[in-house]
Amino acid sequence: MEELIAKVVQVRKTLDSLFYRFSDEITASLTAVFVRENFILIGPPGTAKTMLVASISKLLKARWFYRLLTKFTEIEEVIGPIDIVELLKGNVKRIYTNSIVEADFALLDEIFNASSAILNTMLTILNERVIYDGGNIIPVKTWTVFGATNRIPDEEELQALYDRFPLRVFTKYAQPDETEQLVKTGLKLKKDFEKLTPIMSMDEVKKLNDYIQSYVYENMDTVVKHISPIVASYLDHVVISNRTRVKVPLYVVSYLTVLGIKPSDIDVATLRAGTLKVLKYLVKDKEDLAEYESFLATHMPGNLSVLYDMVNEIKALITNNALSIAREKIKEAYELLDKALADPVTYRFFQVEMEEIKSTLEMLRSQL
Repeated sequence: MEELIAKVVQVRKTLDSLFYRFSDEITASLTAVFVRENFILIGPPGTAKTMLVASISKLLKARWFYRLLTKFTEIEEVIGPIDIVELLKGNVKRIYTNSIVEADFALLDEIFNASSAILNTMLTILNERVIYDGGNIIPVKTWTVFGATNRIPDEEELQALYDRFPLRVFTKYAQPDETEQLVKTGLKLKKDFEKLTPIMSMDEVKKLNDYIQSYVYENMDTVVKHISPIVASYLDHVVISNRTRVKVPLYVVSYLTVLGIKPSDIDVATLRAGTLKVLKYLVKDKEDLAEYESFLATHMPGNLSVLYDMVNEIKALITNNALSIAREKIKEAYELLDKALADPVTYRFFQVEMEEIKSTLEMLRSQL
């Protein structure tokens, strides 16, 4: 199993090297893959959503299916055409080759623009991995269904479909001052994409999925004991359906696996930290993201929650021209930050947050 986890880390690091500031998209999508969950990317066009799924497919040696959906997309374009030869014999059969039915991964772009016929078919695929084709029940081999959209549906009839994508990430354009690095990374991706070779196979993905399932069930009491209180507290900020809540332990262990954490290294601290990070992928909309950031700031381990409060206090002191007190507080904050940086669990999970705190402290110190 450790060899498999090492391959997962290699997959994640390869993707990180190909995409610019795409850490959440990469980590969340791999988390979804290893628990056979549906995953949706929400954001404007041109943010590399399709390239991400294509790259994952190549690295995992997976067959993938892509379709841009519109109101005019025919159901045959998704599940396959009627077999004309069989039809002439009086038999109604469909050719499923090269359709979503035979794919390992499927990316459905602008999924909420599809016709009602496709949307109804997608519900059974997302829920049961089957399609009801005439009088036949056809198993769908698709392991993970990826959705992509530039909008969150307001229509009531689409809410059930949206809820079947419980893991979500909001993509966005790079900032103007990030253009140079973005262009360099984008050109490297264009050059290296065709050279990508598999690191894992789908058989190994399935084996890893079995491990994650077994780990959660064999350690259910411990896992649930430490994850549930955090989720329960989060529900005061963000609504999560019962269906999704039940699967959070699986998401957390998959997330830890994506980070390369071995079974023997999963302890209370990593379970709690993993839960805090996974909750970001369970938000419904951008307003929920603000709620998540607020929740995270008050629930981070060690000194990090205290540091967030201190940063706000220092800002207030500078605004009120209490500069000598602000200097002392900044000194105290740096000492706490050094302790946080020295803690391996805190550093591993919250490096980005600590870098943001450090950057803010440096900016505040420059004002004194």
